Amino acid sequence: MPFTAKPIIGGDAFEQACSIGLAADTELAQIADATEQAACLRRHWDAIAELGWITTAIPEEAGGAGGELSDLAALVGGAGRGGLPLPIVAACGVLPHLLAGHPAVVAPLAEGRFRIALIPTEAARDDEADALRFADGRLTGAVVGIETPPDPTHAVVVVEDALLLVAVDTPGVAITRYQRIDGRPSADWRFTGIGADTLARGEAVARRAAEARDLGALLTCVECVSAAGALLEQTIDYLLNRVQFGVPLATHQALRHRVAEMYVEYENLRGLVSHALRTTAAGGPEAWRDIAFAKLRLGEAGRFIAQSTIQCHGGMGMTEGLQAIRLARRIMMAEFEYGDRSVQAQRLLVAAA
Repeated sequence: MPFTAKPIIGGDAFEQACSIGLAADTELAQIADATEQAACLRRHWDAIAELGWITTAIPEEAGGAGGELSDLAALVGGAGRGGLPLPIVAACGVLPHLLAGHPAVVAPLAEGRFRIALIPTEAARDDEADALRFADGRLTGAVVGIETPPDPTHAVVVVEDALLLVAVDTPGVAITRYQRIDGRPSADWRFTGIGADTLARGEAVARRAAEARDLGALLTCVECVSAAGALLEQTIDYLLNRVQFGVPLATHQALRHRVAEMYVEYENLRGLVSHALRTTAAGGPEAWRDIAFAKLRLGEAGRFIAQSTIQCHGGMGMTEGLQAIRLARRIMMAEFEYGDRSVQAQRLLVAAA
């Protein structure tokens, strides 16, 4: 029988984000040229900036909307269900938290004048010799696979105990741009002894960065629960309506069992993420454990749901024509953001010891 997923946090913000995500996904699916896809993403980015999404978590005294965690969860949940391939978690949640107390950067970010890419201290690199270093006011090193907004103007870099702001047009900054397999704009960055604006230094930077990383992990989980719910809906609908050899695919017992397993994984993940959202909103000191466990399970359950979706769609699961396949790729990529399952398992093991 048909299935309808219930959002963790619903409401107008969820519906608006879902609608915009679906519109963007539909438009992008009809564009083959990379330049035109980039222009499409830029139009949608400018639109959500004008709607005030980026101001959601910025305090009112800093010119923002002063929203709560539930407001952020509604936005990213709707964007996740709609398959919006833009860094909503980073722009609306992680960066405002990381940049709190820096109005000279927060204001243009909220207005859409700054399109900022976040380069965390744990960012991936191809060569250990390219590790980011900041000495004598100069930034050196390289990172790969950094999710960016369309046409980024700046990067916020967390390196050692420093929080830095780097303009893209600074001499010595080299960027290679591309789209990831989930359709999101990304870039490899190289810094060759450039001068960077130091926003803050000290232990407070590391503490703030850790809080922002956990917030990013939690919101990514919320996004992917919504995407997984949409995947389950679309897979069930496909099996009910796809007819082969005179019968719907849903009549095959093996496929019914696989969908049942997908549903169990989805409900378990949804419960863990909902609990982590509640404990974080309540400000509990051990909320990070719930976030770490939810992100750990996302890496496992999310991959199972995504792979099962592709398998249940058969040959169609290897095409670009279905939104379900694009959502599946998004869920698989999300595991590696804000700490993959290995990182989260290590955190939990160390805390238990």
